[in-house]
Amino acid sequence: MATLITVKANTINMRARFLILTLLSFCLMPVWGVHAAVPIKPQKKPDLPHLQQQLEKKKKEKARLERRIDDIETSLEDTRKHLITIGDKVQKNEKELQSLENRIEGLEIKQLTLQQKLKNDRQSISRLILALERIRRVPPEALIAKPDAPLKTAQSAMLMRNIIPAINQQAEALRTNLEDLENITTELQEKRSNALKTASTLKTEYSKMSSLVERREKLYASTHRDLEKEQQRAKQISRQAQNIKDLVKRLDTEKQRTASLGRAKKKKALPPVGNSRLPISGIIRIGYNDSDAFGAPSKGLSIEGLGGSLIVAPMGGTVRFAGQFKNYGNMMIVEHKNGYHSLIAGFEKIDTVVGQRVSAGEPLGYLHYAENNIKPALYYELRHNGKPINPAQKLGNLS
Repeated sequence: MATLITVKANTINMRARFLILTLLSFCLMPVWGVHAAVPIKPQKKPDLPHLQQQLEKKKKEKARLERRIDDIETSLEDTRKHLITIGDKVQKNEKELQSLENRIEGLEIKQLTLQQKLKNDRQSISRLILALERIRRVPPEALIAKPDAPLKTAQSAMLMRNIIPAINQQAEALRTNLEDLENITTELQEKRSNALKTASTLKTEYSKMSSLVERREKLYASTHRDLEKEQQRAKQISRQAQNIKDLVKRLDTEKQRTASLGRAKKKKALPPVGNSRLPISGIIRIGYNDSDAFGAPSKGLSIEGLGGSLIVAPMGGTVRFAGQFKNYGNMMIVEHKNGYHSLIAGFEKIDTVVGQRVSAGEPLGYLHYAENNIKPALYYELRHNGKPINPAQKLGNLS
């Protein structure tokens, strides 16, 4: 009975709870409705004056950046012009120094030859004088004692008559050679002094040029952010290329590919060719189509120069490759207008980068130094549409 009463009580409690909850839900329904009916605040309309102000600010920033780039390009162009001027002075001094050194070398050889000749002449004259002295010392009694003495005496007299002019001639030649030797020694001293002065001037010009080259690199790098990528891509292409012709072809293909993908910046037209010249002051030892060291016709020029001499751009163009390539060593390929390319090999140091525009006469780097007593030489090759041609077609003066 107690259990039944407890169950009924629980049932009543549950009904009471249900009733209370129902009443509460009805009471709260208006509140929910009010909240549901609250309108969402509309977003503010765009502030047109503010947007115009922002747009104007961006335009000014863009114009400022463009002016800065123009200023950098102007500074870069001025630096390049200054470099060309100093490069001309350096190459003139290098040419003078090389001429002095060649003259000194020739004079030293001539000096050694004369010294040896004088030594031989002195010995010859000394022997003749000694023989004459012996004849002079023969006593008259000895001539009387011999039956054939008068004949021998006559023969000796005739011999003396012929020897004396020869001795005089040798003595005159000896005197002339001595004078020549003195003149050569004096000229050698003068040339060596001039060479030292020229070398000192060169050192000063090299220092100026080094500062300008550093400035050029910084200016160029400030407007070209993808230099490292271009350099790495050029190295990768060089590893894949089989020969120079293949390398030039691959570089052209890469140029077209990047342009078509739009990854490259808008390219400026190639610089004008300008006043074409040899890339170095020196002596052409092997001309185009002459036999090279292996006996094959040379496809370019071999130009002998001083170790560390300045190498300049032979014509205006854009650097497409700079670095090591097979047995060419440190070399550079410069693209010119109308399908021409310059190949320059024999660098000790390269001061330009891939993608850089250069003018005719602008410094590119320095010649390597002598190895195994072989004088340093630069190799220059001019190609048109991938094929080597005679550089005389573009470089009128090949002296």
